[in-house]
Amino acid sequence: MSMDLAKKTFSTQPDYLIAGNAEIVTAVKGASAALKRGAPVVLNSDGKLAAISVSGSSAPYTVTTTGLYGILAEDVASGEDGIVYLSGEFFADALVLPANATAADVEVPLRNLGIYLK
Repeated sequence: MSMDLAKKTFSTQPDYLIAGNAEIVTAVKGASAALKRGAPVVLNSDGKLAAISVSGSSAPYTVTTTGLYGILAEDVASGEDGIVYLSGEFFADALVLPANATAADVEVPLRNLGIYLK
């Protein structure tokens, strides 16, 4: 088994992230509330980032992933612009989900976010 030990170049410019040779599309949007890095986010009716919502008083809970937009790249305060990865593929291990939500609740919507450019 061989390992690639070559120096890699990484970038977090607002329009893209380059990890090695893979370019991952990102976007910059304003946040409607304080959000944590790794949170799957949706666009609310104002076009701002909001956390996915969980409803129900007991299991099974309902997780609203309609309009799932991406995964937040960094902590962001309300009203600030946040960078959003438009792909769930590379960042699924670092998801920050609301209480009572599971990775399985957002798995399919995140897979559908796979936007990659080469």
